[in-house]
Amino acid sequence: PAELDHDLITAGDEVEHHLRRVLRLREGEQVSVTDGAGRWRVAVARVGGSTLHLEAIGDVVTEERSAPFTLATAVPKGDRLDWLVQKTVEIGVDRIVFVDAERSVVRWKPDRVEKQLGRLRRIADESTRQSRRVWRTELEGPVPAGTVLERAAVAEPGGPPIDAHESLIAIGPEGGWSEAELALAPRRVGLGRNILRTETAAVVATTLRVSL
Repeated sequence: PAELDHDLITAGDEVEHHLRRVLRLREGEQVSVTDGAGRWRVAVARVGGSTLHLEAIGDVVTEERSAPFTLATAVPKGDRLDWLVQKTVEIGVDRIVFVDAERSVVRWKPDRVEKQLGRLRRIADESTRQSRRVWRTELEGPVPAGTVLERAAVAEPGGPPIDAHESLIAIGPEGGWSEAELALAPRRVGLGRNILRTETAAVVATTLRVSL
């Protein structure tokens, strides 16, 4: 996210790397810059040696946010979590809450939580830039599944299709939700006929929801 209210916008290290090494931005080329809170403006690249500055040339534009969608999900194994965050952010999830379910295999140690969230937030920000979104995705947790299931539609085979009113959909671990957890949720939604991995279910749920 960038500070947009100045005529000269300084890019942070990660943003500068994305602009110079990934997008190959050159002197005089234009780029849109966002603060991650719905505001953006156009700027021109000014390259001086090893330094990149962005000179604002347009007014700040504010985009209204549609009804926000939250994905609550158990944590899958290994780098599948990175993939889950990357793809759901690209598709348009507004908030991701990681949950510890009764059958969760992956549970973060308390002293590792902030490091894990920091790494995943960097992945989310990269996906925000890549997909040219102007709203930053919030990442939270992990929290006990029961704290969100009482307000969520749980993804479960046989459930009705997702509709546009769902603001919170919960994806369970690969072992599935327990009967006690299912009993907490006020409703269920289906993601098709097949049984999906956690990260696949997260992508499908996000795609179906944001496309409505």
